[in-house]
Amino acid sequence: MPTRRAALLLPLAVAACGGPEPADVPPGPMGFTYLMPLPLNVVSIEMAEGGPPPQPGDVGARLLPSPVEAVRIMGRDRLVAAGTTGEARFAVTQAALISGRDSLTCLLGCRLEILSAEGQRMGFVEAQSRRAVNGTDATRPRAAEALLRRTMDDLNVEFEFQLRRSLRDWLVPMVPGPDGTLAPPPAPGGVTVEELPKT
Repeated sequence: MPTRRAALLLPLAVAACGGPEPADVPPGPMGFTYLMPLPLNVVSIEMAEGGPPPQPGDVGARLLPSPVEAVRIMGRDRLVAAGTTGEARFAVTQAALISGRDSLTCLLGCRLEILSAEGQRMGFVEAQSRRAVNGTDATRPRAAEALLRRTMDDLNVEFEFQLRRSLRDWLVPMVPGPDGTLAPPPAPGGVTVEELPKT
């Protein structure tokens, strides 16, 4: 028959056997549409296919989204074509989540090029971010997903900073829309609505 002390310690032993708490991951799918878009003075934005080759120990392909797709999500959510000529090209230059013996390291990078209507490169920006966790933080459930989210937040901030610093002349000013929200101005020659006279 267990003693009173053993009975009191039993719940603690059961809790200990439950394993570590999962890493903190924001709810919902990854996305950046809650942020103000970055409208470019181009007619289209191309998202380059593929990505960098996998590195030894890269476990990113197990995640949903993978690091490559996460960087593309940022590009699709943040960039908007708001011009009448030229093209922008967004490419993933680095996307790896490397698992070590007691560590996780996330490496992300992207590149944006602005091309004229004739295909001449008019400017570009690059952004990179890196984060790592070690020890128990690297072995907790969902640790890789949490690390990818945090590294993506860093990349998003760095990408916008580099874009505003190096390609500010290619950013289109935002104007208030009918509902009060900010949006790129309508392209010249776009569809307009004319109010008919009352009869």
